[in-house]
Amino acid sequence: MFHSIRWRLVASFLFVTLLTVGLIGVLALSLIRQQVASQEVTYLQANASAVARQAASLMEPMVNQTELQELARTSAFLSNSHIRILDGRGNILADSGQPASEVEYLWLPSLLALFPDLDASLFGGGPVRMAVPLDRSGRAEGLRSGGLSLDDLPPGTEYTVIRLEETPWGARVVFEKRQTPASAAEATLAADTSAASGAAEAAQRTVLLDITGERGRLGYVELSGAMAFGEQTLTTARRAFLLAGLGATLLALLAGLLVSRSLSRPLSSLAAAASQMSVGDLSVRAPVQGSDEIGQLGRQFNRMAQRLEASFAELAAERDSLRRFIADASHELRTPITALRSFNELLQGAAAHDEAARAEFLAESAGQIQRLEWITANLLDLSRLEGGLIDLDLRAHDAGELIDAAAAPFRLAAQEKGITLAVLPPPEPLTVRCDRPRLEMALANLLDNALKFTPPGGRVQISAQPVGDRVQFVVADTGSGVLLVDQPHIFERFYRGVNSAAAGSGLGLAIVQGIVHAHRGAVSVSSQPGEGSRFVVMIGER
Repeated sequence: MFHSIRWRLVASFLFVTLLTVGLIGVLALSLIRQQVASQEVTYLQANASAVARQAASLMEPMVNQTELQELARTSAFLSNSHIRILDGRGNILADSGQPASEVEYLWLPSLLALFPDLDASLFGGGPVRMAVPLDRSGRAEGLRSGGLSLDDLPPGTEYTVIRLEETPWGARVVFEKRQTPASAAEATLAADTSAASGAAEAAQRTVLLDITGERGRLGYVELSGAMAFGEQTLTTARRAFLLAGLGATLLALLAGLLVSRSLSRPLSSLAAAASQMSVGDLSVRAPVQGSDEIGQLGRQFNRMAQRLEASFAELAAERDSLRRFIADASHELRTPITALRSFNELLQGAAAHDEAARAEFLAESAGQIQRLEWITANLLDLSRLEGGLIDLDLRAHDAGELIDAAAAPFRLAAQEKGITLAVLPPPEPLTVRCDRPRLEMALANLLDNALKFTPPGGRVQISAQPVGDRVQFVVADTGSGVLLVDQPHIFERFYRGVNSAAAGSGLGLAIVQGIVHAHRGAVSVSSQPGEGSRFVVMIGER
C-alpha cells in the first residue's frame, strides 16, 4: 500500500501534523506549567504578606501566642494552606497544622446542641466560633484537652460539616449533611476512606516572608500549600492538547486523502492514456485539470499524442494514396499499354508494308503515349492532393490576372473550333490568397473540359467576383451539359459518365476537386442536358 504515491502523501501529512502538534503541545504545557508555578508562588506570597501584616500587631509590644494560633488557623482555613508563624530565632509561635486535600470544619451550634453540658470555658469565655477544623481522624481540635472525636457522637447522629473544595477556577465552600456510622464496621470503612483521600496530596510549595514592625524584623511567616488548581489546569490543558491532536490527525488524514487524490488521479489517468496508446489507440487523450506541473505534463502528453496521431494519419493517408495510385494507374494504364502492344504487333505483321496503315498506327501510338504522359504526370499529384500531403504556397494574387492567365493557352484552340472564349474580369480590383500555379491548373482543366464539350458557334466564359469574404470563380459553357445521373460522380477519378465514348482520361475534374479542397474551398456543378454547364469554384480567403 505504501508503494503508492497517494498513501505516502497521506503518511507524510500525518507525520508532519503529529510532530507539529506534539512540539506545540510540549512547548505550551511547559509554558503553562511555568506560568502556573509563578501564579502559585505569587498567590502564596500574597497570602503570606497578609498574614504577616496581621501577625505584626500581635507580636509587639508582646507576643500574643493564642491570637497568633487563631490567626494561623483562620488564615489556613481561608487559604487552604499550612501556616507557621516563627519568631526571629526560628522558634514556632503558631502552627495551623497540615491541611487535608479537602479541608473540613465541624459546624459548632449543632455540636453544642448535642452536648449541652459542654464547658463553655473551652472557648475562652467568648462567643461560640462558627466552625472548628476536623483533623484527618475526624477529631475536632481545641474543644478540650485530648480533643473531641466524632466517635463521641451517638451512632446515626446527623451533623453539618463545612468543606472547602478547590476547583480549576478557585475554592468553593460546601455545606454537607452527614451521619455518624451506625456500626463499628461502617466506622472502620469511613476511617479507611478518609485516610486514603488524605494520602493523595499535591506537591507542596513554600514561601517564607519577614514579619516587620516598629522594632524591625519580628519573625517570619512560613506558608506552604498544595496548589491543586494548578495541577487541574495542567490536566485540562493536557486533555485539550490530546483532543486537539486527535482532531488535527483526523483533519490531516482527510486533507491528505483529498490532496493525494487530486494529485494521484491525474497521474493515474495519464498512465491509463499511455497504456491505451501502447496498444495502438492514438486518439486517446489524458484529461487535463489545473495549470500546475501535472497539468503541464498532461498538456505535453496530449500534444505528443496529437503529433503522433497526425504523423501516423499522414503515413496512413500516404499509404492509401499510394495504394489508390497503384490501383488507378494499373487500371488506367492498361488501355494505352494494350493499344500500343496491338499497334506494335500489327506494325510487325500485316501492316508492315502498308504505308497508310503504318501512318495511322503511329499516329494512334503517339496519342496513347501522350495519354501515358498525362496520366503519369498528374495521377501521383492527385493522390497527394487528396491525402493532404502537399504544402501550398499561399500568397495574395490578383483574381483578374489569374483568370486571364488561365484562359490564355486556350484562345487559339477556341478560335480554331469557332467557340467564343470570354474572360469577365471582376468589377473592382480583387485579390485572393492561393497557390497560383495550382489554381491556374484547376481553372485550365475546367476550361479544357468546357471547350471539349461545346460545339462550334458556342460560348465559354470565365469570371471572378467577390461573395462575402470569399472569391467565386465561374466557368460556364453552352455545350451539351452533364446528365443528371452523372453529376454526383463527375469529380471522381477516371469517371467518364454513362456515355463511355466521352473523350479524356477522367482525371481532369478529380484534379480540380483535389486542388480546390487543398485550398479549403468547394467546387460544384449545375447543368441541364443540352443547355450547357456551369462550374463554380469557391475559395475561402481573400
